[in-house]
Amino acid sequence: MIRPLGPIVASPDVPAAAWAALPASRRPLVLAPSDASGWFGGRALVALDPVEVAATTLAEAGRALDAAHAGDEQALVVALLGYEGDAIVARYERGLVRGADGWRAWGDWGDEVPPEPGDLAAVDGPLLADERSDVSQADYCRGVFDVHEAIRRGDVYVLNLTYNLRGRPTCQAPTAFASLPAASMGAFWQLTDDRALASASPERFVRLGGGIVEVHPIKGTRPRGLSPAEDASLAAELAACEKERAEHVMIVDLERNDLGRVCSPGTVAVDPLMTVVQTPYAHQMVSRVCGLFREDATVGELLAAAFPCGSVTGAPKVSAMAHIARLEAAPRVAYTGSLVVALPGELDSSVLIRTMDVHGDEVVYGTGCGITIDSDPAEEWLESRLKAAPVLGDGAPPVALRETCRVVDGRAPLLEWHLGRLAAGGCGPTLIARVRAAAVQALKAWREPRGRLGITVTPYGEVDAAVDAHTSSLAVPGGPLGVLVPAPLPPLPQNAAKPADRSPWDRALISARPLGQQAILTHEGRIVDGSTANVWLRLGDRLVTPPAGPAIAGVARAVVLAHASELGLRAEVAQVTLEDFERAEEAFLTNALGGAVALRGRGGPAHKAVARLFARLWSAQWRRDPVPYTLLAK
Repeated sequence: MIRPLGPIVASPDVPAAAWAALPASRRPLVLAPSDASGWFGGRALVALDPVEVAATTLAEAGRALDAAHAGDEQALVVALLGYEGDAIVARYERGLVRGADGWRAWGDWGDEVPPEPGDLAAVDGPLLADERSDVSQADYCRGVFDVHEAIRRGDVYVLNLTYNLRGRPTCQAPTAFASLPAASMGAFWQLTDDRALASASPERFVRLGGGIVEVHPIKGTRPRGLSPAEDASLAAELAACEKERAEHVMIVDLERNDLGRVCSPGTVAVDPLMTVVQTPYAHQMVSRVCGLFREDATVGELLAAAFPCGSVTGAPKVSAMAHIARLEAAPRVAYTGSLVVALPGELDSSVLIRTMDVHGDEVVYGTGCGITIDSDPAEEWLESRLKAAPVLGDGAPPVALRETCRVVDGRAPLLEWHLGRLAAGGCGPTLIARVRAAAVQALKAWREPRGRLGITVTPYGEVDAAVDAHTSSLAVPGGPLGVLVPAPLPPLPQNAAKPADRSPWDRALISARPLGQQAILTHEGRIVDGSTANVWLRLGDRLVTPPAGPAIAGVARAVVLAHASELGLRAEVAQVTLEDFERAEEAFLTNALGGAVALRGRGGPAHKAVARLFARLWSAQWRRDPVPYTLLAK
């Protein structure tokens, strides 16, 4: 431990986050472990007033950390290792540490009086407003299929696919840190006057002390239950899940290999293996891989061997990272990098997940999932939204939302897609769990082979789910005729979710009904949306649909975009003009109740391929007897 220790300056009851409220000019670093499994065995620690801060390389950061760990100077060195390989390193010579008797100053303060803690009140609600995502639900699901293809080729066998959420901070960074859920590797670092990291990471990267090096990979997630019994059931389901266990073991094997490069031969072991632990919003599967650190090895060599952590790349690591660079829409920057802190004789670090990277008036927050050949794209998207709960909150949508799902033989085949859209529209994990439970109850009560499941969620957290016998509006003998109806741009909830109030679409539909047609909403010379379905046009070799918004981001639309390449189709989102509508070789509509239906006389091979896709998805056997998606287009 760094010394000397000075007098008590605050009560042990003062939370570690209170020191984050000190002026940004003091560049506070705050380690706030929630329990004894966290930083340095559960030691809350603060560093202030760095004497040196520099942007550098991973190799240079390793040398600075190695010097601090060797105890050459009584100083603390901290490094932010960005996922892409850059680093920021700072050296601190004083701060505070909490013991059983209170917070004590450490280091050389001279005649200066150590500061008093700030006063932070946590906020109740989202920490990120005006949320926007680097990818849509359809984009992410299409990425999952791309990973499946890479696995089939033998390029990788698991890959962590991620994206960034961006938005406006609803409070100052120190307050955001105090508002995040408690975490074993919780940390705050004020890097500059207008940039700070506020992290609620549950995952340790590497810890080095007493000649032992260890890494604690996390792989496998389930939401928390609505009751103790359901919570226990979800934890047990995670522990027993074959897919999650296989994914976890792949990463454990990768970490064993990484540590084997810097540990004495025969000393690398795993204990415990696949323990399920709880966070406030999720169950996670964790293991501990450890070994005897070679006497001639350095911290730099350790980082070169193990960074980035395999749990956030996939395996094999080099190939997985190459595919990540190709598939992901934006750089990860700090997300999935590491915060590494070295003291004389000790080094500990976190994996920067569940982390807010605050740049002035913008927050960047990364989320994602590990993808294996057994991954269901819609389930992975929904899990990625669950992992954003620390910043998005656990609330209700700003307006009432409506989902309409096809029911086949007692199940809703696309339910996970609908839940994912509700999550993107503002429904938190608890509300999603309640929606799922209500849908399951409604499906159990329905005795007919076919039906329509309607789900409504209100801003007050009310949930209604019921199944009826209504058929799709697209079920018109000979196919619907499209009537162009000029209309104002309809208002949409966040992420183009489907509102319960569909007045603009309904008005257009009513105006077309005297002709017995399907309304196509237009505005200023372009196609906006269909009145009950999304519009698709085949223009040469392109399959085009209008952007959402102003179109509703239909579940069936997302399914088509995600599966298009497997169907041999080049699908894209683009503005569609009235001239495009008239000259298109094909024109068809999709929704989650009717699937794909061609406008009368305007079908063709693209529509047939999409219709066959939905026919397969409706099949009760599709999960148990999958067919390669490329066969569906034949």
